[in-house]
Amino acid sequence: MPQRFHTTSTNRIIQLAGQPGSLEYLHLLEVNRKLLDLLIRFNLGVENSFRVGGMQGLAECCTAAGLKRMEVKYTNWRAAAVAELNLVSCDFLSFDLLDKDRARVFTFEKWVFVYEDGRQAPTAGSVDGYDVHLVNGLWRVDSVTFYAPNLEPG
Repeated sequence: MPQRFHTTSTNRIIQLAGQPGSLEYLHLLEVNRKLLDLLIRFNLGVENSFRVGGMQGLAECCTAAGLKRMEVKYTNWRAAAVAELNLVSCDFLSFDLLDKDRARVFTFEKWVFVYEDGRQAPTAGSVDGYDVHLVNGLWRVDSVTFYAPNLEPG
């Protein structure tokens, strides 16, 4: 039976704050730092992809399958006449270690979609879910789920 009120790894850091020397606390803090760094690099890479004409800059942030998924997203955005994606904000909400090699990370992100005709469509913001895998000692994005659709310009 699934746990009804799940304690995430982020919640566990808070619970262990009174034990700053515990190995679990130190491990979770380090994972938190690495995941935050990954998502900063990933989102800046998505933003930059429109300047360089593709997602190749995300190769060091993604699993092989994750990079292919992002290439499909890029192709779909370009087919919809998106000329730029500009990150407004990315708030790191929480992470949860699923096992020693997988985690789920949640952010709240706001973007501005800029279309080829110059129209701009800011998103109201949405929670995004990232499935990340530990590959050769480095966390990498495997997939991203956007929980709210892009806003189309009026």
